[in-house]
Amino acid sequence: MEEKLGTTSYAALGLLTFGPMSGYELLKLAEQSIAHFWSPARSHVYTELRRLARLGLATEQLVQQEQRPNKRVYTITEEGRRVLELWLTEGPYEPDQVRSSFTVRMFFGNLAARSSIVAQVEELRRNAERTLEELRATETKIKDDESLLFPYLTLKSGLAHCEAEIRWADEALEALREREDA
Repeated sequence: MEEKLGTTSYAALGLLTFGPMSGYELLKLAEQSIAHFWSPARSHVYTELRRLARLGLATEQLVQQEQRPNKRVYTITEEGRRVLELWLTEGPYEPDQVRSSFTVRMFFGNLAARSSIVAQVEELRRNAERTLEELRATETKIKDDESLLFPYLTLKSGLAHCEAEIRWADEALEALREREDA
């Protein structure tokens, strides 16, 4: 295969290992599993699925439905599974690149009202707490299932990230309030 695949392609192939599904179903599964750390645009997923089918890494089947519009169902092929496994075992390591509009705002926070920055940090903290609760609920469901070891280890990374974000927010709020009083 000469065409270079990106992480979204590999994520789609990985999700297709759970079984045949439409683009909508794949997005729903992604939302329930990998969205905390990889969330491609909706339109990008549909484009990638068609591309994977064109490359022979997935098959595409039009399914007629009576009560709903017809849908396209994708299934990973043996070649798709081979390409995915090759990427998992031999693909180049690519360090994560953090893209955070919040962090950019924080960097330039001296140009905004302090109260606005404090409110944004408080919101970030609340969101991190909500996500932490969701991840902990998932953790109780999957931690003892041997077949879910790797999703569990991934979930542990998400838990650590949320906990670190909450600690950072607490420290940032303390620093902002201390300096406001000075």
